[in-house]
Amino acid sequence: MKTTLPFPADKPEAYIRLRDEPRFDAGRHLALGAPARAVSLADLGYDAPTIAARPSRLGLTSAFRIFSDEGVAVMRELARRMESNRNADAATGANRLGAYIRGAGYRSQFVRDFCECPQLLEHLSALAGAELARHSVPAVACGINYAPDDVSRAIDTWHVDSVSFDAVILLTDPAAFCGGEFQYFRGTQAEGEAILGGSGVRGSTRELPAERVETMDFPAAGYGFLQQGDMVFHRACRLRERAERTTLLPSFVALGAPPDRTNVDSLRRWADPGLPAELARHEAHLARGKLAGLIDDLPLESTPAGIAAAIEAAVASLNRYAAHLRAPENESAGDVGDVEDAATVGDRAGRAGHPESKPEHKRKHKPAAAH
Repeated sequence: MKTTLPFPADKPEAYIRLRDEPRFDAGRHLALGAPARAVSLADLGYDAPTIAARPSRLGLTSAFRIFSDEGVAVMRELARRMESNRNADAATGANRLGAYIRGAGYRSQFVRDFCECPQLLEHLSALAGAELARHSVPAVACGINYAPDDVSRAIDTWHVDSVSFDAVILLTDPAAFCGGEFQYFRGTQAEGEAILGGSGVRGSTRELPAERVETMDFPAAGYGFLQQGDMVFHRACRLRERAERTTLLPSFVALGAPPDRTNVDSLRRWADPGLPAELARHEAHLARGKLAGLIDDLPLESTPAGIAAAIEAAVASLNRYAAHLRAPENESAGDVGDVEDAATVGDRAGRAGHPESKPEHKRKHKPAAAH
C-alpha cells in the first residue's frame, strides 16, 4: 500500500454529523512531545522471523504529549457531544467494550482533520520507524472509548487490535478517576492467551502474572502513546467507581512493504454502519496496488502458470472478501449498497430529537451489481 484511501464522499445515515465545530489547527491544538522510552517487539519476546515480517520493530512507546491544553479541551467537548450517538454494536460492544464510538471522522471534521494532520503523521512515523497514514477503513480510523455505565465491567479486556498501528490518547484528567489503567503484557500474544486459557480469553477468570504486566503512566490529559496494537497484548481495567474516562483511538496503516496487516477477517464480524462497503474499498485498494506492481514488474519471460498465479495472488484477498459477502448469513442484508444500518444509540432512539440532528439531503444509492 503506497497511499491511504480518501474518506468516502457520504456517510452512514445513522451517524449524526456535529454542527458548529472549531476548525482544527495543528499550531494551536497540538503540542507534540517525545516519549521517554520505547518497548520493542523483541522486548516483548517475539522472534526474529516474526519481527522481520512486520513494518516496524516497535512494540509501544511510553506516553508523550500530543494535544495542547486547548486541543484536549476541544476534543474532550466534541467527544461529549458525540456520546449520545455512540455505537450499539452487540457484535463487539456487549462482549468486550463498554461504551464506544467508531467512525468518529464521519461525525466530526475536527477529528478527521486531526487524524490526517501531516505534522502528527510525520511525528508518529518517526517513532514507528515506518511511514504511517490515517487508516483506510473509516470505522477504525478514529474511535472513542467511554467509561461503561456498569463499572463492574472492564473498559476493554485482554486482546490485540485488528489494526497494526494505533494511538491511545487520554482526554480526561487521570487524577479524576480511580482504576481504568491501561496495561500491557510483557510477552507475546500467544503466551498471554495460553496463560489465560486459549484464544477465547474474554470470559477468562485467570490473571496474567503480575510481574509481567506493565501499567502505562499518563501524566495528564492530552498524553497518549503509539503501539503496534496487533502485537501488543493489552487491556483497559475497570473503574473502581463511576467517573468520566474518555480515550481517543486513532488508527493508522503503514505504507510500503511489508504488506498491510489489517485483520479484515476480524473486522467483517462487526456490525458497524457502512462497514461492508468500507472493507470492500480497503480490499479493492490493496488489490489495485498489487495489480499495479504486476503491471510494472511482471517479467516478459514469465510462464503462463506463473502469470496466472501472480494474478490470482493479487486479487485473492479481495475475492475472499467477496465470497464472505455472498455467504448465506449475509443474504438477508441484501446487496452491499442496500445494507440497513441502525447500530447506533442515536439512531435507535430517533434522530429528530438529537441535539446535533438537522435535515440532510438523502443520497440515492445505485443498486449493487448482482454476483
